[in-house]
Order: sequence, then structure tokens, then C-alpha cells
Amino acid sequence: MMAGRPQEKSMNMKRLIWGVVLLCAAAPAAADTIYQYRQPGGGVLFTDRTTDQVSRDHVLLSVRKGWEEKVGPLTPERRDRYDSYIETASLRFGLEPALIKAVIHAESLFNHRAVSRVGAQGLMQLMPETAAFLRVDDPFNPHQNIMGGSKFLQYLGGKFDSTDLVLAAYNAGEGNVRRHGGIPPFKETQGYVKKVNELLPTYRRQFASHYADEDAVASR
Repeated sequence: MMAGRPQEKSMNMKRLIWGVVLLCAAAPAAADTIYQYRQPGGGVLFTDRTTDQVSRDHVLLSVRKGWEEKVGPLTPERRDRYDSYIETASLRFGLEPALIKAVIHAESLFNHRAVSRVGAQGLMQLMPETAAFLRVDDPFNPHQNIMGGSKFLQYLGGKFDSTDLVLAAYNAGEGNVRRHGGIPPFKETQGYVKKVNELLPTYRRQFASHYADEDAVASR
């Protein structure tokens, strides 16, 4: 019995090493995106499956990336890539297309895979619970995200009588705007409202030019 122990320990060590090797092989690569869901029974599931790959009764809680994406400088191609979705949303929800585009610029710099440090997702940075409320199944889908974020702007527009307060509520929450009787005294929120207002004239000119070009073509 005593003589067999070293051999037994060696076998156990080999099993441990192989277990670690197999575990590493089965684990997702460090660069994978990990999704955290609440399952119907209340349990939590961590997986690399996107929202369209799990059943609808799973609630998305958070998204974690194993790497930071470098999107590079903002190019006209990336900036204008989603204009058709923006125009569709503006018509459906009665919003200025320039406002939607300025919010996207301020929120994600047109990176549809953007995830904030607090878990906000996609172009218009929808929190998981907000996305669920708006019935956005995949917040990383540009069309769904823009429609959901625009619907939320419309909702806030029915609660507040100025664009500044709508933007403040979009950034800091409806409750904070009501609690402070205006734009909350948060540097992030105040900077956010200022940035969107600075972007608005540029995108108003862009869409005005776009519609003028369409009218010119239609009149020929």
C-alpha cells in the first residue's frame, strides 16, 4: 500500500493537469463576448450566445468583452451608415432625425457593438432593462437599437417639455430629472446635454441638405 502511493499521486496529478487542459480548451477565448442572462427559474447563465441564440424567456443582465475594440477615427462612412434607420425612426416616432443622430454620436460614436462600463449597449446605449421594456431583443442590432432608443426619446418627450430635459432624462434617468427639478447636477449629464446640443446644428444641416437633394431629383 505504502509503495503504491507515489504512483497514485502521479496519476492524480496527471488527471489534474489534463482536467486543466480540457477546461482551458472548452473555455471561450479571452476575446469572446460573454453574456449574462437570468433564466426563467431565477438562475444566472453565463454564455457566449447572443440574445437571438437563447430563448426569449432569458433576460439579458450584462455583456462583458474580453477585449477593448478600437474603432478608430470617425469616418463619414461610419457616421452615415445608419441614416436610413434614423430617418425611419424619425418618421415613426415624430422626432428630428438630427436629434436621433446626435444622441447616437454622443452615446456610442456610431459603434453598434459599444458596451459602457455600466452595461449600456449598442448605438443608443440601452440598458438591458430598458431594452427589455422597449422589446428590443438584440441591442447590438443597429435597426432594433435605433428604433428602441428613438421610442424611448419619444416616451421622454411626453414627460418633459424641453429637449434639454429629455436628454438629461435619457442620460441620468427620469427620476433624477424630477428629483432635481431640471438637469441634475451631474458633470456627466450636464456635459452630455451640452454635447448633443453642439452636435445638433451639424446634423440638422446634413439632413436639410439631404432632403433638398431629394427634392431636386424629384422635381426633374
